[in-house]
Amino acid sequence: MQIGIVKKWDNNAGWGFIEGDDGEDYFFNISNIRKGQMIRTGINVKFDSFESQRGPEAENVTIF
Repeated sequence: MQIGIVKKWDNNAGWGFIEGDDGEDYFFNISNIRKGQMIRTGINVKFDSFESQRGPEAENVTIF
């Protein structure tokens, strides 16, 4: 698992970006967040990453 900070979260659209400790930005959407987590900009999260056709993405996003 990686650690990062939610850089942008659009609650209405259901997507955002996490800035990982490695300096990389990871896209994520509401389906990548574990149930019961209230995501907002500026909070610390841990996540798994994978490479998609659009670039690096985060999954299993959990408040840390």
